[in-house]
Amino acid sequence: MSESSATDYLTVHEALHRIDKYTETGINSETIPARQSVGRVLSQDVAAQRDIPETDNSAMDGFLFLKNDLENGLRSFELIGEIKPEDDGASSPESGRCKRIMTGAQVPEDEVFVIPVELTTTTGSTVEVKDIPKRNPIRKKGEGYQKGKTMLAKNKEIRPYEIGLLIESGNKACRVKKSIRMAIQVTGSEVDEDMNTNGPVLSGLMETWPGVEIETHPVLPDDFDKVVDRMKELSGSADVVCTTGGISKGARDFILPAMKELGAEIIIRNIQQKPGKPITFTKLNGTLFFHLPGNPISATFCAEMYVRRVVRNMLELPHLNLKAVAANSLENHREEKTLFAPGKLFLDKNQRLSVRSKGVMRSHLLQLYRDNDVYLRLEPGTRYGKGDLIEVIPFSTGIDLS
Repeated sequence: MSESSATDYLTVHEALHRIDKYTETGINSETIPARQSVGRVLSQDVAAQRDIPETDNSAMDGFLFLKNDLENGLRSFELIGEIKPEDDGASSPESGRCKRIMTGAQVPEDEVFVIPVELTTTTGSTVEVKDIPKRNPIRKKGEGYQKGKTMLAKNKEIRPYEIGLLIESGNKACRVKKSIRMAIQVTGSEVDEDMNTNGPVLSGLMETWPGVEIETHPVLPDDFDKVVDRMKELSGSADVVCTTGGISKGARDFILPAMKELGAEIIIRNIQQKPGKPITFTKLNGTLFFHLPGNPISATFCAEMYVRRVVRNMLELPHLNLKAVAANSLENHREEKTLFAPGKLFLDKNQRLSVRSKGVMRSHLLQLYRDNDVYLRLEPGTRYGKGDLIEVIPFSTGIDLS
């Protein structure tokens, strides 16, 4: 069957292409306070509402002198006053005199010069200049951003740093894309709620993703009618649904039969990969469903490889394409399956981004994530020698090069 009609046993490349094809963008937006915007994605460009800084001001604690006095060789001055950041406006000292000035305090528009405290000596009301810096430490009006200039672009994820920029530039609120409503549904009569690892792991991962609002549901037992009812319910309340378990071909694997009963579109059924071969991707009433295997490693990997991709597509965020130098040889003996192995990034002695891996991925061993931070993508029937470049996919929790 052609790729356009087949759903079973797609290659990883075909699966990624199909996921991209079925992901819709154009999420509605809302206005929220800038202080509450971390982890959200801008829906429009943000312009500075004021100059940054708003006035010429001192970049250091020091003393304010007339340039002309310094150029004429004068080095001893009478201290006559102080300029503080909260002062509204400032006047220049007279010739032969100086003023103490604080960091952030406005400087007058005259030809003045600020000399840091450490380059002066003060005795009583007399200030002696020991040295003059080459650069006048004055921040000019608008040198950071000018009013009306774009300072943050549309589709930018807001981190704590960007919140500072928003507030500093006079943007008390911003337009962001509405959060993607993500539902997590663990299934399996054998899964005890207290020993449910998939739910907390997936929820914890997704909390690191931008623009996602997570709702975790109680474990769903292997009951066909209950599965049908819950899938129908979720299709009306979430944008994306992640289920785990019940997706193989066992007698009590009811997820796929339930989705077919509801008339869902089956987009992907199995991917030629390890781990996570049984992953299934469906669509029901406009909601995207990722049906992940129940094994913890498989569920976690598929969420990071495919669900995260959909989220970033919907928010119009870029994907990180990363390659690293293999620190040891690796080989995928399988002629059809793409293998994904856990790995650890580091900088080698030549400061090249490198990765080491034992090349083993077992679906039930979550401890494989310990001390690793990426997945290595090993193409079918391919050997990677030491020093070869290899594609790596970072974990949601980030990269540690220490």
